[in-house]
Amino acid sequence: MPPTGLPLLILVGVTATGAAAVTVRTWRRHRLRWQVLTRPAAVLLTEALVLLTVGLAANRAEGFYPTWADLLPAHATRHDTGPARPGHLDHWITAQARRAPTTPVAFPWHPPRGNRWPVTAAPTVVVPADYPLHPTWRYPVVTVLADHATPAQEAAAARTVEDRTAATIVVFAHLRATATVDTLTETLPDSLARDLRVTTHSWALIAPADVAGLAGAVVRAAPTRYPALALLEDTPEPAADVVPADLPTTETVTVVRAPQRHPGPAADQLPTALLWACQQTPPPLSAPAPLIPPPPQHRHTHPSRTAPPTGH
Repeated sequence: MPPTGLPLLILVGVTATGAAAVTVRTWRRHRLRWQVLTRPAAVLLTEALVLLTVGLAANRAEGFYPTWADLLPAHATRHDTGPARPGHLDHWITAQARRAPTTPVAFPWHPPRGNRWPVTAAPTVVVPADYPLHPTWRYPVVTVLADHATPAQEAAAARTVEDRTAATIVVFAHLRATATVDTLTETLPDSLARDLRVTTHSWALIAPADVAGLAGAVVRAAPTRYPALALLEDTPEPAADVVPADLPTTETVTVVRAPQRHPGPAADQLPTALLWACQQTPPPLSAPAPLIPPPPQHRHTHPSRTAPPTGH
């Protein structure tokens, strides 16, 4: 039974209730000399079971430790007998989706050892509404580095875009300035591939123009994973091109500029960038498929202000 499973929660809850009932019924039945030992032991056992029940309920709701292996310390040696099975959060997501079957599921993501990542807050993940309906599908991902909105605003933007595009998983990374390329090319993808059914390529990356250097380094290091890049520009008319130089020839890039009437990190930039990024990702795969690289041609799209960017 996994630590997020309902059977385990019910078993421990029933055991805690039984322990409490036995403690009450036998409180005065033992001889006085034994009561000094039995009463504290019964109370401590009951309290431990109650706390365990509460902890399992919280773990089931938030998905902190989807498997027992996640409880091991970071340095513990694990002996894997085969490739890791993706979708550790599938059962939890299915349970959440029952509340609103047609609405994408948004939640704060707490991967194992995620508290050691260079983030300002837990990543926000938005999963398409049809994710639980296709247990063999793998979904592309849009990774967002912009941190100008609240988690609720991020989820609302992603849900709005999901209604107009193909199914795509959106991850708001909330990275610190100290984040490295490996965070986006290895750490985050590896953890996401463990918890959700995602593809290994054809993702999209959205980043503010002030971290265009990091974004460029990421797509250069992982061109097949991030073949699409959207940069958010705070000013309607930038003084110079913000697109990093020496990008892979297969990279598709756009710059989403702030509207003339709302300069700065405007809220409507995010939906525009999300819509464009989701349109660059392929449909979900019904099974893992080998990557077929696109033909070698460098593609850029014109900047956008109020409408989704279009290619030329």
